[in-house]
Amino acid sequence: LAMLLCLQVEHVVQESPLAFLAQLLNEEDIEQKPLRFVSERLRSLLRTLEVTDMQDFSPLMLVADFATLLATYQKGFCIIIEPYDERTPTLHDPLFQFCCNDASIAIRPVFERFQSVVITSGTLSPIDMYPKILGFEPRAVHSFSMSFARNVICPLVVTRGADQAALTSKFDVRSEGSTVRNYGKLLLDTAAAVPDGMVCFFTSYSYMQEIVREWHSMGILKQVLKHKLVFIETTDVLETTMALENFKRACDC
Repeated sequence: LAMLLCLQVEHVVQESPLAFLAQLLNEEDIEQKPLRFVSERLRSLLRTLEVTDMQDFSPLMLVADFATLLATYQKGFCIIIEPYDERTPTLHDPLFQFCCNDASIAIRPVFERFQSVVITSGTLSPIDMYPKILGFEPRAVHSFSMSFARNVICPLVVTRGADQAALTSKFDVRSEGSTVRNYGKLLLDTAAAVPDGMVCFFTSYSYMQEIVREWHSMGILKQVLKHKLVFIETTDVLETTMALENFKRACDC
């Protein structure tokens, strides 16, 4: 009942686990300690009842998992409630998220299970920051410099679009028409100037789908296709692998 009431929001709400637990105690008289065992006890009950089709109880198990996580972790987590999906802002479709903001909590089981862990990436910079974020003491740290036969890196920070409007990806303005149009114009101008492959990065799949849809309706993608083939990443591993192979093949042509 408390979760259903929370979903009746008209704007984005962020709460701490402690605040949500306090609300449960005041309104539903549910204490924190019993919630820690809800998930385990529900699964034990289903096994005792010899339930075979667990899929029928997956929504209930999801709520039980949330209750256990909520009662177990108070630090490094937050609750975010959104009144609608950003892809359909006119449709009331609330989204309830329990978000982990502390990367050390997520990687801790890896360190506990395995004796040796190797973390490697081309973007671990500054390298001394990651042990602090992930909460571990590295035994060995090595950094290798990158070498190029010629100067191929030219970092640019673009703050304004072609119409001099502010260019930003802030959540509250990133879907505005001028922002979408200016990013599309920047992509088009870059595609016309860069002789080889390009990669356009988005902060999320949903935002990518929204912007690609807008660029298509504006005719921007049609103009980009005059200069480049367009390959779009999806959540499907096979589709993304094929898109990556085709992208490499197009760059080599």
